[in-house]
Amino acid sequence: MGKGLGVAGRRAVSGADPATGRVTAPAAVCAALVAAGLAVPHGRGGHHSHYLTAEGRRLRAELAEATGTGATDPAPGPAGGTFTADDGSGAAPPTDPARRAAEVATAWEGLLQIRSVLMDGVTARPAPWERERVVHAVALALEAAGCPPARPGSPGAAGYRVAASPHPGTAEISWSPAPSADALDRCAQLLAARGWQSTRHRTRAGEPYLLTTPANR
Repeated sequence: MGKGLGVAGRRAVSGADPATGRVTAPAAVCAALVAAGLAVPHGRGGHHSHYLTAEGRRLRAELAEATGTGATDPAPGPAGGTFTADDGSGAAPPTDPARRAAEVATAWEGLLQIRSVLMDGVTARPAPWERERVVHAVALALEAAGCPPARPGSPGAAGYRVAASPHPGTAEISWSPAPSADALDRCAQLLAARGWQSTRHRTRAGEPYLLTTPANR
């Protein structure tokens, strides 16, 4: 279990983000983890972040089991921290538009890094943990694409609403306040470019909605 890995290296592995695998440690420690095949660098130029490999995640789980701390997998935002994608339910607190746009861009970039690290460079389809949090993941994809979320209580502010579906691993997308087939078609196109596939359906009242799942490609 981590044979040859120093105390600092073990601490870095144990302290890696449980959802993203991002490592926060000095450069020398990160370099040692990379050399041991436990982490990989990802990013542009000299601005690399380091993420645990599959072997690094296995070691993290072993260390957690050995210390009795467990290896839980919470649902933070893709870039770690407290970011939450806006699902259009009205739960997201109001914030400055420019600041929000920057937060969303950072979260989406972090998500692409997670996909790349966990799936050997592939970024065209959702990572495994996205599939377990489809509402969050789909809402982030739409928000990052510039699609407006619904604003309950704000007349005239049309946008998407992402909710859990009774079908496992599936998100349900509607458009409010007035159902719009064209708007939903646009949502489907934006999601398709980001690794999700959608099918059109109608409620008993005839209102259109989408069922969205990870694309098979």
